[in-house]
Amino acid sequence: MTASASRAIKARALGLGFSAVGIARVEPLEAHARYEADPAQILPGVRAVVCVALCYEPEVDPEHARRLGRVARYAVGEDYHRVLRHKLAGLELEIERLLPGASTLWYADTGAILERGWAERAGVGWIGKHSGLLAPHLGSWFVLGEILVDRELDADPPLEREHCGTCTRCLDACPTGAIVAPYQVDARRCISYLTIEHDGAIPRELRRSIGEWVFGCDVCQERALDGWTLERLLALDGPGFIVLFAGSPIRRAGRAGLLRNVCVALGNRGDRRSIPALARAAVEDPDPVVRGHACWALGEIGARLDPRAPERMELAAALERALGDPAAEVREEARLAGGDLERAGGLRPATSP
Repeated sequence: MTASASRAIKARALGLGFSAVGIARVEPLEAHARYEADPAQILPGVRAVVCVALCYEPEVDPEHARRLGRVARYAVGEDYHRVLRHKLAGLELEIERLLPGASTLWYADTGAILERGWAERAGVGWIGKHSGLLAPHLGSWFVLGEILVDRELDADPPLEREHCGTCTRCLDACPTGAIVAPYQVDARRCISYLTIEHDGAIPRELRRSIGEWVFGCDVCQERALDGWTLERLLALDGPGFIVLFAGSPIRRAGRAGLLRNVCVALGNRGDRRSIPALARAAVEDPDPVVRGHACWALGEIGARLDPRAPERMELAAALERALGDPAAEVREEARLAGGDLERAGGLRPATSP
């Protein structure tokens, strides 16, 4: 019963227009205990927290922003609190229909529920170094809501691994240096806090760094998932692909199909900085279709490089190794790419045995 009810609740949530949904079992969030209220004190007998995300990424007109100042995207258009509350109330009714007699209580940026902590536990996303929640294929352009339920529901597992790795783009980009360390934000320096919550004078030493922001700030969010470049996508393994594109139409392409397309895009882009990622894919990717297309991309990039460019050594070495690939189609792609490189005046890979 709990499994079918959980599936039905999540299906209803998506049907109501939520962008993502997950369910967490009610247990203390030890790392954040001093910041949050105990859900059991809010709804006696609570067993589960249904966590939802609602995207709010409208188009931002650069000319409009230049004339009127910059406003955080969540504040463009209708008040997100109103939209989120309406949808949460609808989902609450659906849960009560599915679980007759259940007690529920919803939250939307209200009360002492630590939204990011519960959403992370429910597998909606992971907490990034800018302290915001990041969700696969959604970035962090969403708001969160929760419904407490006093019934046992099947919990979703948290994401197996966070995806920030060694990336520090959000820290480096913060105009005021408010992200003082990974996962640590000094609100006194945060543009969102200063332009929305702060009363009185803004410190003089921070005013120039605020730029043209008049309400909120999106800089760290804009940078947070920039790290998912085409080159980085080439390093995705099977489980990583599933996690990153969970719930996204992109999953229809499959890992091999998407990475094949990435290789074609990189070859057409022709940027020499893509060579290391393509060279690895050409010799190490588990799928021969990806390896073959990586060889093609290397040939396309190599044909545009100056014959004296140092990157040609790595490129040619990868094609030479690919000539010994166990898959005939990969060997053929490497041979053709090597021919393109030779005609362009590059290093000649060894001929196929």
